[in-house]
Amino acid sequence: MTKQIITKQAVVFLSEGCEETEAVTTIDLLTRAGIMVTIASINEDREVHCSRGVTILAQKTFSQVKDNDFDVVILPGGVKGAENFRDSPALIEKLKQTHQKGHIIAAICATPAMVLQYHNLFPNAYMTGYPSTREAFTHWCPERVHFDQEYKILTSQGPATSLDFALKIITVLMGDCVAEKVAEQLILPEGIVNH
Repeated sequence: MTKQIITKQAVVFLSEGCEETEAVTTIDLLTRAGIMVTIASINEDREVHCSRGVTILAQKTFSQVKDNDFDVVILPGGVKGAENFRDSPALIEKLKQTHQKGHIIAAICATPAMVLQYHNLFPNAYMTGYPSTREAFTHWCPERVHFDQEYKILTSQGPATSLDFALKIITVLMGDCVAEKVAEQLILPEGIVNH
């Protein structure tokens, strides 16, 4: 009898104006960890123009993945990208469904404030985000990356915390050992163990 290996599933949603560093870093590190990552545009156009002019070709569109279950749904930041996430009723419904199924929502930079807090999706969860958005939060956490285990909400602060963000997602989904192996490949500065 062969042992079946169950692969963790992640989706990184992209929208026009999203922050490319946060998106690509997360996609790269999760892939290194052996997590199956789906890159999906929230629009029907798979070509996404990011905040600094980088164009990313998503693998799927929202309509192709809206009924799929993922262990984690990931939203990069960028002000325009966060606004587009915020203004997508279908995406907000997907976040609610993901949360109801006990899966993780992960958001970084402007997105925790402009999407999660704006829609009051998780009123009792502790979150972090881009420091200038602090006043938007009911329960602010000043860490570079924070996982609220009770509500399964994982948030982070900005482009330079993308590594922390991705490594924390890996830790939560796959455990410390896998995260440490990925971290070793990155040649992180000595003492950086925020994940």
